Amino acid sequence: MSQETFWTDLRREIQSESVVSHPIYTDLVKGRLKKGTIAELCAQLKHTVEEGISSLSLIIPQVTRETRRELSENLFGELAGTPEVPSHWELAIRAGAAAGFTEEDIDSRPMLPETKVYPDTVSAYAMRGLWLEALSFVSMGIEDMFTKFCDGVTRGLKAHYGYDDAQAFYFAVHVGADEVHAETGWKTAIAHATTDEKRESVRLAALEGRNMWWNMYSAVYKQGEGKEAPVLRFEV
Repeated sequence: MSQETFWTDLRREIQSESVVSHPIYTDLVKGRLKKGTIAELCAQLKHTVEEGISSLSLIIPQVTRETRRELSENLFGELAGTPEVPSHWELAIRAGAAAGFTEEDIDSRPMLPETKVYPDTVSAYAMRGLWLEALSFVSMGIEDMFTKFCDGVTRGLKAHYGYDDAQAFYFAVHVGADEVHAETGWKTAIAHATTDEKRESVRLAALEGRNMWWNMYSAVYKQGEGKEAPVLRFEV
């Protein structure tokens, strides 16, 4: 298999279980998802920023020089915000509260076990010096499909739940931001996974990220809607 074919097949494999086919997405864009479920989703998304993105910062000393500046800027923007855009964890709290809750309520909700897989896995990769796998877990497994998810959710929140631009901004801002982050991840993986062994390691990490993101939604859906949603099992 050529390198070009490998990466094309990997993208297709990851997207075979796209989060836009998850019931939490399809229900939200049709206005059928309970407001409490939206609040819980936003609470978990807050944790993925505070804990997950923080764990990804562990790889900054390991990455190549050309990647270090871009990654540092991306992480800083999500965790600390900029003069133009608040931190992404603050935006997630705002989005959850707009479903009819207080910001204190959203902020105090615990991290679900399915969400905790994010920081735990990224940290484990980073501690073993596997920076490319950690980056692939996030950028290829999660962010590459989160853009389409966020685009639909932004429109659904405005159309069915009375959200304004500011309240839906967590999702709106990720449409553009994660396109950039995902592209960085793919380009970096293609440049540095130059052996069959390394490409397979990156593939497994990306699929781990995809499964974690899907299963977090399933946990939120079950808790909020009282209904089961599919769970993805990891198979080598």
